[in-house]
Amino acid sequence: MIFLKDSYHIDEALTAIDGRNKNKLTSLTSYFSEFALDKYRISVELRYLQFLSKYKLVRKFTLKENDSINQLIKSFSNKGYSEIRKIEKKTNHDVKAVEEFIKLKLSKTTLRDVSGMVHFGLTSDDINNIAYGLIIKESLESVIIPQMEKIEDILSDRAKKYKSIPMLSRTHGRPAVSTTVGKEFLVYYKRLKEEIEILKHLKIPAKLTGNVGNLNVHCFIYPKFDWLKFSKEFIDSFGLRADLVTTQIESYDGYIRVFDSLKRINNILKGLCQDFWIYIMLGYFKQKVIVSEVGSTALPHKVNPIYFEGAEGGFGIANSLFEFYAQKLSYSRLQRDLSDSTVRRSFGIAFSYSLLSYQSVVEAIKRIEPDVEMLNKDLESHWEVLSEAIQNFLKTKGYKNAYEKTKLFFRGRILKQEDIKKFIEGLRLNIEDKKILLDLSPDKYIGYASELVDKFSI
Repeated sequence: MIFLKDSYHIDEALTAIDGRNKNKLTSLTSYFSEFALDKYRISVELRYLQFLSKYKLVRKFTLKENDSINQLIKSFSNKGYSEIRKIEKKTNHDVKAVEEFIKLKLSKTTLRDVSGMVHFGLTSDDINNIAYGLIIKESLESVIIPQMEKIEDILSDRAKKYKSIPMLSRTHGRPAVSTTVGKEFLVYYKRLKEEIEILKHLKIPAKLTGNVGNLNVHCFIYPKFDWLKFSKEFIDSFGLRADLVTTQIESYDGYIRVFDSLKRINNILKGLCQDFWIYIMLGYFKQKVIVSEVGSTALPHKVNPIYFEGAEGGFGIANSLFEFYAQKLSYSRLQRDLSDSTVRRSFGIAFSYSLLSYQSVVEAIKRIEPDVEMLNKDLESHWEVLSEAIQNFLKTKGYKNAYEKTKLFFRGRILKQEDIKKFIEGLRLNIEDKKILLDLSPDKYIGYASELVDKFSI
């Protein structure tokens, strides 16, 4: 079917992140859009010019002139973005277009005499690597990590709320021993919390070292000036870690460490999605029914775990990109090749699918609650899980072949309370020891599950 543009309003977004999910990702457009990239570039270029003034490599700027520079950064608008794109049509170079845009703006101010020093001695990646470093750093701090912490908070809350609700655990997909619902939330809470702390402490490196990393032209023109100190202080001023040993580009090892951290976090949460999807399938959790929503166009009764499923898919997309970045960006031919430029522009896709998935995990957990009746029913149906307790108890009483005897009776069977009672009564134990075993039940055999929640959740 052909749609006519002049007859229909068409959503021309090529991906879901700029289409149906755009409203969920507005917090990231301030970082990963092309507009944002140009704004960061302008900021880095102008801060560099201010640093040149600070160290008297160009004349000292007045307070008013510094204010006008700050305002030029702050007031960057769609109009300015359009101007840069027009310049780029001529230059066929995006960073050069930004440089020319800045010079044009400064030519209309008292700074016109120093406009020629914009981008002095720099290569494009001196600007780009700092810009991307800031994009990653600030998007993590302002958007990504706060959303992760929402998951952390809800996991902690559910761990405490459900810490005493017993649940049959499953190893190898088969009934094992008992745990509690809260303890299973706690496991994911603890893993996520530890990885978030690692992510928070990763310092993103950046460079200002010239064309092949030696500050050649800087040393040639100002041989007595300490450019290494200048470079370090300039990078430090952005809250990044200065790297003084580079080629034309800053190696992507620092970015890859961030991506690997994000990948680990995404994998943890992907595992959560898969586990809780299974718990819902087993009937351990009830899902909230939203009256206005539709679960299936064919089956009106359906309430599907769509947020767990959607998050799982999003994590898969994001992590496939993070893995590609680690492979692709770990090497640049000789002093540099330009293939990394294309790759960097996709960072926002990986961050967007991660963010969508974090949002979905929060929504998914909000929509479920334990089905206590079903949990108890499942526990009552599997008394065989007490075999661990019984065989180890017999060992402490000096019972010969305790494991073998227990295995012979229990293995491969689904047992009821009455079956266990008959087994215990047939053991060569005194009355007190038999009573200890007879008082045992799957719902009580939970070890430190509740205490662990009290100890490790916040």
